Amino acid sequence: MINMKFRIYTFGCKTNQYDSEVLRRTLINSMKEANDKDIPDVIIVNTCSVTHIAERKARTLIRHLKRIYPNAKIVVTGCYAERDPRTIKSLGDLIVIGNKEKENIPKLFLSDLKPKVLPEDKSKRIRAFVKIQDGCDDFCSYCIVPYVRGLVRSRSTVEILDEIKALAELGYPEIVLTGIHIGRFEDNGIKLPDLVKLIYKEIPTIKRIRLSSLEPQEVNKEIIELFGEIPNLCPHVHLVAQSGSDKVLRDMKRKYTREEYLSLVKEFRSVRDDIEFTTDIIVGFPTEEENDFKDTLSLIEEVGFIKVHIFPFSPRPGTEAFSLKQIDKRIIKDREERLREKSLNVASDRLKHLIGKTIEVLVERYVGDTAIGLTSSYVRVYSDVDSIPVIGSFLRVCIDSLKREKDSVILKGKALSE
Repeated sequence: MINMKFRIYTFGCKTNQYDSEVLRRTLINSMKEANDKDIPDVIIVNTCSVTHIAERKARTLIRHLKRIYPNAKIVVTGCYAERDPRTIKSLGDLIVIGNKEKENIPKLFLSDLKPKVLPEDKSKRIRAFVKIQDGCDDFCSYCIVPYVRGLVRSRSTVEILDEIKALAELGYPEIVLTGIHIGRFEDNGIKLPDLVKLIYKEIPTIKRIRLSSLEPQEVNKEIIELFGEIPNLCPHVHLVAQSGSDKVLRDMKRKYTREEYLSLVKEFRSVRDDIEFTTDIIVGFPTEEENDFKDTLSLIEEVGFIKVHIFPFSPRPGTEAFSLKQIDKRIIKDREERLREKSLNVASDRLKHLIGKTIEVLVERYVGDTAIGLTSSYVRVYSDVDSIPVIGSFLRVCIDSLKREKDSVILKGKALSE
């Protein structure tokens, strides 16, 4: 078995990325992870089902893998495998395992099922995802997640802390607390604010603690106050919006209003004024009219998001919104382009005050004499360096410009000598 090689492909959210990492940590006990030149014996495709595009990309990849690795055992898992195993099985000789049985995949190949904490490669020790909960029971009218990931449940606090301690001992500078609804984490009375405080107190070698995503209806005073109390909690909140229109939010069955959302932003910034926001927006929900879309554009401007993840509406079978009359695709495409342009303009205006300032950047990779990494507020920075930096180290970078890319704004600068 030790001579067998495996490879994992992952689509979708940070929770899926964490699930893939746990699979990798287990398989690495008795197999070798295939590099780009190796021919894998076992391939795992961890799929996403949040849009039809994600499902189509998974099918395309599976067909490609079957063609170029005809002798490999291919396991398809994740949300698409949970939602529609029949379609995946129709693609050929595949092992299809849904989310509910995902943790049993290593049993197909291994006897040693205890996950290792980390790979040996130090260059990969940068940012670790740690899943603290899974599942959703909100049942928004457009969303497939509750059907494919199950209802809300939390991991044990002891298990989470043990995992983070092991990550810290091996040198990870940043951990990201992830899940579908991390604001609803609760384990024997310990909630998200308590967990963050425990990590800060018990594991001081972690330089950055980051929250992956928050739902507005789950944010309370205790969560907001964390950003003023915990110095290594990253000043970045991915606060999911989906729309700026109260009517559309109601039709989506979201549990907050536009005004409540804006009030939360104001409260966060009253605690820490350098906090930055990112969000998700669905464009072209069936009941979205032009005025509703304009409400979303104005929300982008009013908040000052530094990045907006834009998702054209994708009807998901089994959800309430699936049967609604769809908006013309040309209108959706037009709105998508307008929203992207607005988002880039707003991000540029929000970030331009950093030109001329020195900020700290966690190095993720480098290309030639350019180091690439993220600030604590989740802004990507390209920095000219005089010598190659250590992956996972921190650089002090003097920002001299910003640049608009296809769907984000990046900063550029020069690393300062220590």
